Amino acid sequence: YNELSGLKPGEKAHAAGRVETTEKMKENVSLDCGWGRLIYAQTFRHHDDLITQLASERSSDRDIAFYVPDHHILLGRAPELLFLDPSDTYRLWLHLYRSPKRRPGSFKVRLLQDRKDARAVNRVARSCGMLEAPEETIIENQHTRVFCYYLAERVSDGRIIGAISGIDHREAFNDPTNGSSFWGLSVDPEARARGVGRALVREVAEHFLARGREYLDLSVMHDNKKAKKLYRSLGFRRIPVF
Repeated sequence: YNELSGLKPGEKAHAAGRVETTEKMKENVSLDCGWGRLIYAQTFRHHDDLITQLASERSSDRDIAFYVPDHHILLGRAPELLFLDPSDTYRLWLHLYRSPKRRPGSFKVRLLQDRKDARAVNRVARSCGMLEAPEETIIENQHTRVFCYYLAERVSDGRIIGAISGIDHREAFNDPTNGSSFWGLSVDPEARARGVGRALVREVAEHFLARGREYLDLSVMHDNKKAKKLYRSLGFRRIPVF
């Protein structure tokens, strides 16, 4: 890294905060998120290579191929193996993001720090019926520039009541569209405080806005009306990504 600018070799900064790069997009990229692999389909040149990757899914995991080009053709090549997840993709263009005038007082949002925090992430995920991830994987990911894990910590007793993870697409595969996304948003149903989910999403949005990223994406089940209402209120809009 350039010590003064924080840029990698081959990157050029612009006044608008955007970064251009002469480096090529990495190929066949998948990230181990612990609960499964996040497979960036646009980094695969051929559908057959993507099918091979998906076919190697471990029985305990849930692998997801995101940004699938010509998804109908991909499904047609392996209909007995693949299915189209019934989720919608929403995007927040970060230049439109506006910081809140007030911050919650009953909890604070901070970065994940240690194994105890990783254990708390799994506890909250478990309470929401979501897949857990090995603590080692969470810690290792947090020590990279690709991932960021944020926690909501209740001020009164220090209990972790929410978690979220963000992924920097530029760092992951040299994304030419300069994007980012978040995954695993969870709030403890037994310890909900008003605005926890909203605060966690805002923290990730501000994290990637500070890095000069263009947008923040998410995937949400098509019938999760409550979550969709939250995302729309923050400025997210549905996009045709599968």
